[in-house]
Amino acid sequence: MPLYEFQCIKCLKRFEVLVRLGRETEVVCTSCGSPEVRKLLSAFGIGGGSSRLKEASGCSSCKSGTCSTCH
Repeated sequence: MPLYEFQCIKCLKRFEVLVRLGRETEVVCTSCGSPEVRKLLSAFGIGGGSSRLKEASGCSSCKSGTCSTCH
């Protein structure tokens, strides 16, 4: 089951729910119980531990780029 992010139209709460395919219309707000929710686009996986991103960003503790935390 995929994990989707929703936002309630009534109370504006954002929440995540595991939803079976085709059952997105059955989701209700976890806070107020309203069925008026919309599915949000998610940025899942951005950054995902890519070594290229780590090399480009470095870290604030080493400055020289030699520590094992960022390289």
